[in-house]
Order: sequence, then C-alpha cells, then structure tokens
Amino acid sequence: MARIKAFRFEWTDAWHHIGEGYDTILETSESGRVSILFLVNGRPFQLDLTDIEDSFIADMKLLKKWNKRYYDNDGVLDGTMWRLYLTYDDTVIAATGMNGFPANFLAFLDILHQRYGVPKAALEDEKWIKQCIKDTKILEAPDDDPMAMYL
Repeated sequence: MARIKAFRFEWTDAWHHIGEGYDTILETSESGRVSILFLVNGRPFQLDLTDIEDSFIADMKLLKKWNKRYYDNDGVLDGTMWRLYLTYDDTVIAATGMNGFPANFLAFLDILHQRYGVPKAALEDEKWIKQCIKDTKILEAPDDDPMAMYL
C-alpha cells in the first residue's frame, strides 16, 4: 500500500501557464505501483516511486518547514507562482509562493533533478531564485482546502 497519498507540485509563470514550468499528479494503481507524473515545459516525465517510496519520503522531509507557509516577494512584477501539496503517512505539507521561495527551495529542486532525474524547467534560474529568496517574506497560510489544488 502506498505511503504517499498525494503529491502536487505546480510552478508556473504569473499567468498560470505551465509551458515553461511544472505540473504534477500522483498516480497509484490497484497493483500497488506509485508514480508521479510530471509535465515539465509541457513534456511528460514519469517518476516511478514503487521501489523507492521510502527514500523519496525521506528526501521530502526537508519540506516539513514549508507547511502552512506563503512565500511572497512583492518586489517582483509578473514572475512566477508555485504551490506544493504532499501527504504521506500522517504528514500533510501545503505551501505556496508568489515570486518568493523557502531558503531550501533550490535543495528541493536539486533532489528532484540529481536524485530522481526530473528535467529542469525553463523558468528555473538559480541566480534569480537566490535573489528572490533574499527578498522573500514568509507569511502564515490560511487553512485552505488542500484538495482545491486538484480542481
């Protein structure tokens, strides 16, 4: 039985176009296979977690500090927006940002790229992200319905 119950990471431009960013959804089959289906720059990529689910969960524990946080950088016009929703075991992580990022956002991306082979999105600009991190305000996020991300 899958330990990961939900994974949704979406990162788009300010107009919500995913052609240069990410969108994902978790797929679990009746046979027990677990995969994250990514759209990266509009192209599909499948990450099969069936045999590595425990390792993936261990890697994603760095996201716990993000829970119920909104990362805002109001000094950027247009830019990007992102949101992440992850549920595993009895843990729920829900976070979002508008041109603002958690301090370890690049570490999260590196895990996806280096450890799991997820392609980079066109909107990933490490220098820009680092600058945005410096100017990010962290706000408490309201308890929104996390399933609204799937609508």
